[in-house]
Amino acid sequence: MGVPVLAEIRLEEPGRGDAQLRHDATFTAWDDAFSTMRDVVNRGIDAVNEAGAGLRRLPEGSLEELLILPLTGDYPAIRQNAAACHDVRDALGTWSDNVLRLGLATEPDWGGRAAAAYLLRLGALGLAARGAGEVVARGSVVLDEVARVSEAVGIRVEKLVVELGKTLVRLARRILSKVGGPVGWGVFALEVLTQGLDAITDIIDDVRRVLELVDTLRELHATVSDWVGEQRERLELFAELPALLRP
Repeated sequence: MGVPVLAEIRLEEPGRGDAQLRHDATFTAWDDAFSTMRDVVNRGIDAVNEAGAGLRRLPEGSLEELLILPLTGDYPAIRQNAAACHDVRDALGTWSDNVLRLGLATEPDWGGRAAAAYLLRLGALGLAARGAGEVVARGSVVLDEVARVSEAVGIRVEKLVVELGKTLVRLARRILSKVGGPVGWGVFALEVLTQGLDAITDIIDDVRRVLELVDTLRELHATVSDWVGEQRERLELFAELPALLRP
């Protein structure tokens, strides 16, 4: 028999996955301005708390650090891993076919125990590779789903953050309008103490809305964390690979 023609196998590192959903372009601008506005708002919160408002201060850190990265994960990297799984599955399928071709190309006159052991070994290797490819393919399905949900959650977060940013801008402007001048913060605090909280209900309402949005985002974080745990369990199927490929 002639030398069998084996299919070429190429495995290259896939690129990072692209965004597949429409994102909120306003988010980046809000994130850049968040720290400045947060500091202004926190000073205002400190002032109204002197009159007994009892409001929480806004947390430190950028919006991306506080809300986006803990929630969404790096979905381009997740898609990259999913693409790698697809490539490995295809490569293992091709390798399995090549192994089986080697068996078919065995000289028909070669017999005995050595030939039987050789053919049996080739068949086992081919089947093991195909089985491993199917396991990897199942993993790619999970990773594709994780990337899709990750990006969708990111978009939801972005929309909430944009609302948060708009409220922060309005709130910061209202506070700054009250504290104009070199002794503005002292005047503002004195006004709150003398006139009471009724004089700044618009500011207090905006502070409460900002805190509600932050709480909503943190609750979303807890929900996503539970979901991620479920996906991690699904990806435990990769633990089957060593047994499938063991000599």
